[in-house]
Amino acid sequence: MTGVPTPATRPLPLLETLTWDQSAGRACVWCRTLLTTGAVSAGTIREQDGAHCLDTEVWACPGCDAGEDPR
Repeated sequence: MTGVPTPATRPLPLLETLTWDQSAGRACVWCRTLLTTGAVSAGTIREQDGAHCLDTEVWACPGCDAGEDPR
């Protein structure tokens, strides 16, 4: 173990901090790299605004999914 949080333990960012590409599933939720092949679901950010559900499924690149440091 390298001390880098794995996707299961790494907290997802707040919805308002995501770029358009990240919230649309086109870029990695952690490193912002545009996704091509091998993308893995990183989970769902659950938020709501009043009665409106803003749940957003986010995706990770293979490197971040493997627990590599995204920086």
